[in-house]
Amino acid sequence: MGTSAARAGSDRAAVGIAVAAAFLATVWWGIAGVGTENFGSDCLFYYGETGPRAEHCYQVNDRAEAWLPRLVALAWVGAALSLVLPRRLLPGKVPLRRAAAGVAVGCLVVAVVLGVRAMDVSAP
Repeated sequence: MGTSAARAGSDRAAVGIAVAAAFLATVWWGIAGVGTENFGSDCLFYYGETGPRAEHCYQVNDRAEAWLPRLVALAWVGAALSLVLPRRLLPGKVPLRRAAAGVAVGCLVVAVVLGVRAMDVSAP
């Protein structure tokens, strides 16, 4: 197996990882929304409208509600870029497709952290 064949396989893997990460971030957005009763309804049910715990719950859920759609969009942009970018911009430099896939995976990680935190705070 030559080096060009190995590079082609790693490029396909980067594209596959980016698309899988974007898909999982999209699914996680829905899971986090359901797990928090649409980002905040559990806060009202368990903690009421006022108080320090209620305020904290609302802040965390508002943050998740605001940032999860952006992270999902950015993950899909990373996946799309991993499809269309050339392997390398300059010889010997950073592989652009892998960097774009890294953006998608990073968005998935941050989305999971935000969603888990929102679900944790919303639970009694």
